Amino acid sequence: RQRYWGTPIPIIHCEKCGEVPVSQDQLPVTLPDSSGLDLQPKGTSPLGAADEWLNVSCPSCGGAAKRDSDTMDTFVDSSWYFLRFLSPHSEEFAFDPAEAKKWAPVDQYVGGVTHAILHLLYARFFTKVLHDIGMVDFEEPFTRLLNQGMVLMNGSAMSKSRGNLVRLSEQLDIHGVDAIRLTMAFAGPPEDDIDWADVSPAASAKFLARAWRIAKDVDSEPTADFAAGDKGVRKATHQFLVGFEEAIEAHKFNVGVAKAMELTNALRKAIDQGVGPKDIAVREGAEELAKALSLFAPYTSEDMWQLLGHEPAVALAGFGTVDQSLLVEQSTVAVVQVDGKLRDKFEVDLSITDAELEAMAMASAAVQRTIEGKEVVNVIVRAPKLVNIATK
Repeated sequence: RQRYWGTPIPIIHCEKCGEVPVSQDQLPVTLPDSSGLDLQPKGTSPLGAADEWLNVSCPSCGGAAKRDSDTMDTFVDSSWYFLRFLSPHSEEFAFDPAEAKKWAPVDQYVGGVTHAILHLLYARFFTKVLHDIGMVDFEEPFTRLLNQGMVLMNGSAMSKSRGNLVRLSEQLDIHGVDAIRLTMAFAGPPEDDIDWADVSPAASAKFLARAWRIAKDVDSEPTADFAAGDKGVRKATHQFLVGFEEAIEAHKFNVGVAKAMELTNALRKAIDQGVGPKDIAVREGAEELAKALSLFAPYTSEDMWQLLGHEPAVALAGFGTVDQSLLVEQSTVAVVQVDGKLRDKFEVDLSITDAELEAMAMASAAVQRTIEGKEVVNVIVRAPKLVNIATK
């Protein structure tokens, strides 16, 4: 490529010796300072004008020679950058094969379709070559692939010519970065396109404010023992932990946000109409909510974490251990029908008998009003779910 930006080609051109590789001790070849260089495309590389960098001695004969002024495409670097993460500070080798054997290949690759198509080809080619020369013990660089969708506006890709451009900087100024991040996560599965006209950053900001108020309202001291807290609130928290983890691991980030909203509703109800802000179970739920929101709204969640009496950073706090006993259903909702129409429903223990459920149904005021003056000809009971009463 006739570009300044790119990987310099480590070849020196000598009239006597021809193409001579740069000496090992002079690698890597680095780009010269761009100050004073005309970087506008002219059909020749702008590096050709960097005389001090360009003119060198031939490593073979010592005569006058020139560096190669073209550069390689940036894919030469990007095709193996993930391996460089294994040994980022080494000046002796690109990466340690022992570390590659321990950590690689990459577990998850995330990229847009247009980017990933070419990059995946280049990265796979480099990896296969590295495998052939014994530097890695795998042939495929990436185990899983996720192509994220695009953000559209009114059904089309954003562009100035269409007049449907939404400026991210303006959205950030109006709603804040947390609300924008949450909006994009909640809009739908990450692999699908989303239309900015159909989403509401304002609603996301409102939800985050609601979650923040829960942390502010908690009126108990930090503790590691939540067993004494209200069982109903704790059950909601631990059901959230299971559902949230499953959603995030499956890349269903929108479902994860929905689970956080459900927990927020449960905690708000517990504070305002239930056990109150002093119950330790409310604190447990608020802490797990802050941890979950750190994935989407780091600023809000960090503020929540400090309101709850903890030191930064919430992103380093692991989720609580799920209490499996809280996931076991102890009750269910039974419905009572009279002549095929729903007349009442109530929560009952799973162990309730047919006789007990029938007695409860017949004692219901709503049922009594419905069957008044009628003859009950049949009662079908399917404990703990259903009582069906037929009359004439």
